Amino acid sequence: MTDIYVGIDPGTKNCALVAWSPTRGLITTWKPKGTMPTGVLRLRRLMVDISHELGKLNEIRKIALEGYSMAERYGQHNSGEVGATIKLTILAHFNAQDQRAYPVLVAPQQLKKFVSGNGNTKKEMIAKEILKRWGMDFDDTNIAEAYALARMAHAVDAEPEMTGFQRDVVKALEGRTEWDPVFVMPKRRLVRVGR
Repeated sequence: MTDIYVGIDPGTKNCALVAWSPTRGLITTWKPKGTMPTGVLRLRRLMVDISHELGKLNEIRKIALEGYSMAERYGQHNSGEVGATIKLTILAHFNAQDQRAYPVLVAPQQLKKFVSGNGNTKKEMIAKEILKRWGMDFDDTNIAEAYALARMAHAVDAEPEMTGFQRDVVKALEGRTEWDPVFVMPKRRLVRVGR
């Protein structure tokens, strides 16, 4: 049964990944261990580590990735590099024709609204809201956000029972992926056989 949903919080300093299943609960949580290098070495480490984590999950159904914060004052270039690295790592894990290779892209405000009903909730309150809503207690904000993203991937895919504001967020997420069936599907050629 393919029912693992993955959420990735792509922070430049505190990246996190969570795999969750509606039938099996929390599967795994991951954050980089030790000191993160900088520059291209950080990107390579994220590629290797995330690829390794995805490789342990052979039943992934959908991935949600937090998008860029437009309010971020500094580090926008680093965020772009990290986001691109993670997207390419996911694409390499699957293949270009597999829709799972294109994560659902979730704006930070959509993540907050899905969890709390308010898109302006402080990041520090997300773990508390998750505890109230789903009974999961996280002491790390980035892991908490990755967990919420995994729940959002499930909501987009399976449309489970949700609140009105969660349905609004899921509806807004329709098409929020880089999947383009026209571009990735191979063109069929007609071959004439005989006369």
